Amino acid sequence: MDTIKANKNKFFSLAALFVVALLVLSACVPPTPTGDPIEQAMQTLQAQATQDYYATSIAQLSTLQATQSGTIAPNPTNINQPPTAAVPTNTVTVPANTAVPPTAVPPTATPIPPTPTPRPCLQITYVSDLSIPDGTKLNAGSAFTKAWRLQNSGSCKWDTGFDIIFVKGNQLGANAVYDLPYEVAPGQTVDISINMVAPSVNGKYSSDWMLKSSNGVTFGTGSDSKGSFWVRMESINGQGGVYNFAESVCSAKWTNSLKKSLTCPGNEKDVKNGYALSKSNPVREDGGSENEIGLITRPNEAADGYIQGIYPAFTVKDGDKFRATLQCEGGSTGCDIKFELYYTIEGQKATGLGQWHEVYDNNWTFVEVDLSALAGKQAVFTLVVWNQGSSQNNRGLWLYPIIYRTK
Repeated sequence: MDTIKANKNKFFSLAALFVVALLVLSACVPPTPTGDPIEQAMQTLQAQATQDYYATSIAQLSTLQATQSGTIAPNPTNINQPPTAAVPTNTVTVPANTAVPPTAVPPTATPIPPTPTPRPCLQITYVSDLSIPDGTKLNAGSAFTKAWRLQNSGSCKWDTGFDIIFVKGNQLGANAVYDLPYEVAPGQTVDISINMVAPSVNGKYSSDWMLKSSNGVTFGTGSDSKGSFWVRMESINGQGGVYNFAESVCSAKWTNSLKKSLTCPGNEKDVKNGYALSKSNPVREDGGSENEIGLITRPNEAADGYIQGIYPAFTVKDGDKFRATLQCEGGSTGCDIKFELYYTIEGQKATGLGQWHEVYDNNWTFVEVDLSALAGKQAVFTLVVWNQGSSQNNRGLWLYPIIYRTK
């Protein structure tokens, strides 16, 4: 009787446990999914665990009932063994929320193009020396030709109204002004040649030149167009021509019988006042062209007119001689003139060294005057040409007039 009573108590305990399991199961019904994959996975695991616990509880209850009915022998070990946790079949990997810092990209500086410098209208770029490079040594008094190649680096064209002008240094026996030989467009080059003579005194010399536009603007090289192009040479002792009166024509002071100062080089159309100028290839009386420089001198238009040129002082050495070939210029039909040569020592009166009469007859006169008596002195030489009763075509030609050094 007591055994039956004890079994009834166990049965009621198991029934109570079953009711509690049902309540727990009903309380653990998974909520409606929210859409978050992590939360859905957690809910699935919770539901699976609850179902496994419920199944285990039912199995234990069934076993207890069978034991009570005498079908299965009681197994206290199975009854008290806690349920084995089920391993979920769907494993959800939660991605790590690791922030990757962005790679710093240095800012790229946008280059600002430089503001272009406008080209000046008038500008020269020196290209090269075509002859007589800097430092060339030349025999004192020897003639030479200096040549440059220049580029028009400005924006304006150079025309034949432009001049090549001497600006500083030693004129080296050249004229002060020369015409530009031809037009030069922007970007083009021009070759300029000037006949010069090495000074008679030993030493280093320079001669600087620029251009002048047809409206009187002087310009040169460099960004400011104020630079010059030049000759740099050295005179040394030597024999030969040491001074050329034709090449140095514009270093002389020229006047006429009216005491009027004349510009140099002169204008061949100015027969009224007369003129003096040099020619590289003068024409002889017989019509032939010379390859040596000549000095052309035309007296003013008067029966007794004359033209004279007073040259800078020259230091004479023993053995020096004046040489020239005298005649009328080719084409000077009716020419009748007289040539004269003077010298002056400072503080003394002018002294004549010779005079020679010439007419247009296809003949000429070679003259040579020994200057040794003036050795060691600074002599100022004067060249004069007179009209001889008529002024018609009186163009006198001093062909290659020089001081020649023999020692």
